Amino acid sequence: MKTKFILSGNDLAFFFEEIKKIIYTKDYLELKKYHHHGKISTYSHSIKVAYLAFCYGKKRKLKLNYKELIRSALLHDLYFYDWHDKHNGIHLHGLFHPKKAVKNATRLYNINKKEKRNMAHHMFPLTLIPPTTKAGWIICLCDKMATAKDYKAMKLKKRALKNLKTT
Repeated sequence: MKTKFILSGNDLAFFFEEIKKIIYTKDYLELKKYHHHGKISTYSHSIKVAYLAFCYGKKRKLKLNYKELIRSALLHDLYFYDWHDKHNGIHLHGLFHPKKAVKNATRLYNINKKEKRNMAHHMFPLTLIPPTTKAGWIICLCDKMATAKDYKAMKLKKRALKNLKTT
């Protein structure tokens, strides 16, 4: 699905006003330490998902609580460990991190029931239970889109480096 994600001035201002309430906090800044996909940090990935989710809803003029959508998307991967490290005792990360993210977000950012539901099943279809809210489906979709973009960027970078070495 090719889609341009560009926000108007008012929407962009609203988006940044909402994310800055979270992204500059001490706990959220911790996410910069953890690689999510390749060299992309969990911090950057989560902001990308929030932006894509917000744009997706706005472009389609969906009736949503956009504040909850942004918060849920920002916090959907709020876990504090490197899931690539096989020695850290974390197993089946893909299945269990949504529950950890909800628990951490509840403790650190006092999320409401709807935000919890928006975050809880973003790993569908890996997890068997699909999202139960419209915002949850958007986060699930935009998480996949952001992940695909992360991996495509990594693949292009590797290919470019390989081509530089052979020339």
